[in-house]
Amino acid sequence: MELGLRTRGPTYDKSKGEQIALNVDGAFRDKCDSEDNFYKSNVMDKLVLTSTKAMTDVSRYAVGVVRDSSLHLTPLSSVLALRPSFSYLDLADKRGRQERKDMSGDTEDSDDEEKAKKVTVRFEKPETIKSRKAKEKSYGFLLRQIREEPWIEVTYHKYGSERSEFELRKLYCMYEDEHVDQFSLAPKEYLSQLVPPTEEVQLTTPGLPAHLMSRSALTALPLHDRVKTVMINAGVASFGELLGVFSCENSVESALSVLKVLQQVAVLVQGNWVVKSDILYPKDSWSESGVANELIQRGRDFVLYLFTKSTSVVRAEVAEVVRLPSNDLKNILNGVSQCRRSRATWEFLLSTDTNFMKKYPDVVQRQQMIWQSRSEQLSHNFKDKQVKQDDTNKAGPSTGAKKSRAVRIKSEPSDDLSDPQTKPQPAKQRRGNKGPR
Repeated sequence: MELGLRTRGPTYDKSKGEQIALNVDGAFRDKCDSEDNFYKSNVMDKLVLTSTKAMTDVSRYAVGVVRDSSLHLTPLSSVLALRPSFSYLDLADKRGRQERKDMSGDTEDSDDEEKAKKVTVRFEKPETIKSRKAKEKSYGFLLRQIREEPWIEVTYHKYGSERSEFELRKLYCMYEDEHVDQFSLAPKEYLSQLVPPTEEVQLTTPGLPAHLMSRSALTALPLHDRVKTVMINAGVASFGELLGVFSCENSVESALSVLKVLQQVAVLVQGNWVVKSDILYPKDSWSESGVANELIQRGRDFVLYLFTKSTSVVRAEVAEVVRLPSNDLKNILNGVSQCRRSRATWEFLLSTDTNFMKKYPDVVQRQQMIWQSRSEQLSHNFKDKQVKQDDTNKAGPSTGAKKSRAVRIKSEPSDDLSDPQTKPQPAKQRRGNKGPR
């Protein structure tokens, strides 16, 4: 829509309007046809407004007119917003480049160059339906349609004229005396159907991941479940840290209750508490590498047992004994230790808690007995596994070295492995029979 400007008003800057008209139509606008000029006068005398849809869904909106204490509503089919278009700036920029090009004399040179250029003739491929639809959706095609859209001459009718009064009558209901018997809605229901309430978007706070629990939900659990949940998520923790989580630093009875439950779900390593392997790796399940969790439990317990004797272990020595896949062994070590690349060793995550060991010597002694019993079970399991492997290898040259490694699994205080009667008899008989042959 072209909207005329009041060029003689007090708010119009005439010098600026003349400058814009000069930049758009050029200095020789008077010698050109008036239809070729963008502005009809020598000043900027019009403004172009372009329409865009203000909203896509207008079914909830209507225009209301009050007459004789009656409200007349007319539904809307579309809502347009008019915004000024600054296309005249593009025309001024284009004319400025053309005038600079004419003044530099590049026109003649360019004509000579165009004559010397070779012309390649190409035949356009037939346009398919798919390519035509893609072309119609492009921005360039839509912009060209807007530019090629023909202008429609309209006449302005001011308010109070005969034409405007005629159009205004269309906003009034022509059947005011008609009574509708089926209209039985209450005023509030009618208004809610006429203008439905806006659905408010409820913003919900993001929840915690599935493996985590909020502090409020944790406090609602029984003490055993609380200790178990914290140990599963922490893996390794000192007794002081656990008391801080459960807010039991100043209560002796609460600390003893936590310690009693803690011994059911964790084991003591270097004065710190580590979640039990059977809780972290339940039975009747497998790891990502396809290894049964029972074997993972044995391997993890063996690593923890080594940490009860020393604060660091060598991964190669552990792998030679437990014989687990590399990923499973790495996951076990990452859960309770950290790697020192300079020495290729793995150190326990926390330093030795000597305060706890001095304060609760009975708990420390009980945990040592548990580890002593567990080490004997691990030694027996790994020894049987080694014997089976020796049988499959037919007592090869490496049997002695592997067997010595199996012997080293046992705890230091135990002397059972030094007794010849505890050695596997079948393998010994085979080696004895092999000599006389």
